[in-house]
Amino acid sequence: MASQIGAILSVNAIIGKIFTQPKGSLAERLSSTITVCILAISSAILLSTHVLGEPITCWTPAQFTKTWVDFVNQYCYVHGTYFVPLEEGLDYSPLERRKFPINYYQWVPYILAAQALLYYLPRFIWRCFCSFSGYDLIEAIHQVENNWQDLKRNEEKFKARLATFEKQSAIFIWDGILLARKKRLHYLPFYYFLYIFLQACNSWVQFIWLNASIQSATYTLWGPSIISDLFHGVDWQVSGHFPRITHCDFSRRRPASVQLDTVLCVLTLNIYYEKLLLFLWFWMLIIAIVTTVSCISWAISFALTGSTKSYRFYTLKNFIFLITRLRARLKGRKNTTMVTYGYLVIPAAYPMTGRNTYL
Repeated sequence: MASQIGAILSVNAIIGKIFTQPKGSLAERLSSTITVCILAISSAILLSTHVLGEPITCWTPAQFTKTWVDFVNQYCYVHGTYFVPLEEGLDYSPLERRKFPINYYQWVPYILAAQALLYYLPRFIWRCFCSFSGYDLIEAIHQVENNWQDLKRNEEKFKARLATFEKQSAIFIWDGILLARKKRLHYLPFYYFLYIFLQACNSWVQFIWLNASIQSATYTLWGPSIISDLFHGVDWQVSGHFPRITHCDFSRRRPASVQLDTVLCVLTLNIYYEKLLLFLWFWMLIIAIVTTVSCISWAISFALTGSTKSYRFYTLKNFIFLITRLRARLKGRKNTTMVTYGYLVIPAAYPMTGRNTYL
C-alpha cells in the first residue's frame, strides 16, 4: 500500500516539474508538456482508485464468508478475467473459455505512468545534449523568460536593462563570438534535430503500444472501430470492448479433490477506461502526426542550411543585426529580442534552428 501511494506522489511530482519548462514549438509543447501532464494526472487518479477503491466486485455464492469474498475479488483482480457473452455457454476447455482475456484492466494506471515518463524522455535526452555542448540552453531560456516577466512588471527596470545593453553592446558581441567558437556548440542544431526525431519516433511507439495494450480480437485499430460500434448501437455485450461484466475461474481445494468455480465480476472502471483510452488513442495519433511533420520540417531546414560554417555565419550575423534593431523590436514587444545575463534569445532569427531560435 505504501509503495503504491508513493507511486501516486511520484507521478504527481512530474506535473510541477513539467510546467516549469520553457516554451518550445507546438510539437514540443504537445508532446513533452501537455501530453505528459494528461497522462500523469490520469495515472494518478486511476491508481488512487485502484488502491483506495474497489476496482472489481465478483458475484460469489451465498455460502461464501467475507474472507472468501475478499479472496475471490483479489484473486480475480490479480489473475485477470475474460469475456464471454452471457447468452453463450462456457466451454469446458480453459483455452477456449479464456479466448478473450481482459489483461489490461489492472495495468492501465501503470501503463499511463510509464508513457508519461517515455514522452518526457526525449526532452531529458535534449537536456543531456545541451550539457554536453557546454551551453545550458534550456536553463538560459528559462532565465530569460523569468527576467522578461520581471521586466514587463517594472518599466524602469526594463529601460535600465535596455540602456545597459546599448552602452555595453560590445561585451555581448564578444560573448556571442566566444560562444559561437565553442567546438561542441556547433553541433547544437544537429542535437536539436536528433531530439525532434526521437520525439517523433517515440510518439509512434507510444501510439502503437497503447493500441496493442487494449487487446481486440476483432479490430486492429480499435479507436475508429469502437466509435463505429457506438454510432451503430453495437453494445459492449456484443463487441466485448471494455466489458463491464466478465468471468473469472478459481480453484477451491477440498480434502479429496480440487473444485473449479466460475464467478461473474463487475469491472466498474471500464466505464471510464472506454472514454479515457478512446480520447488518448486519437490524441496520441494527433501527437504522432504533428511531431512527424515537425521532424520533416526540421530535416528540410537542416538540409538547406547545411554546414557548420553557415551556423557560425548566421550566429555572428544575427548578433550584429539585432543590436541595430534592438530598440525598435523591444518597443513593439512582438517577436521580442531579449538580452539578460549575457544570453541572447532570438525568435525567428535563422532557419538553422527554426522559428524559435535560441543562441
